[in-house]
Amino acid sequence: MININKNIEKKIKSYFYGFFLSTILTVIPMLLVTRNIFSVNVVFLTSTICAIVQIFVHFIYFLHLDFSKSKRWSVITLLFITVIVFIIIFGSIWIMKNLNHHMHIV
Repeated sequence: MININKNIEKKIKSYFYGFFLSTILTVIPMLLVTRNIFSVNVVFLTSTICAIVQIFVHFIYFLHLDFSKSKRWSVITLLFITVIVFIIIFGSIWIMKNLNHHMHIV
């Protein structure tokens, strides 16, 4: 019974930390965009970095992915799915761009 309570407490702390970090990583770019303090390039770079960090926060705190032995196959599956999605998206963009380049107006 004690181990179950510790596991639940650990998951609640993980969700709380994840929610807190996600909120901070959302508020920072929002404030930078609305306040117009920095140049567009700095705001774009900061927003991109916050978005990438937020992806990892979601993986770690909400999906509980790490590189332990028990979670290794979940991480490998996630990486495989990511590669397939990038191939589909960028392959489609490449094909559409190539088709657009070779179109002839009649």
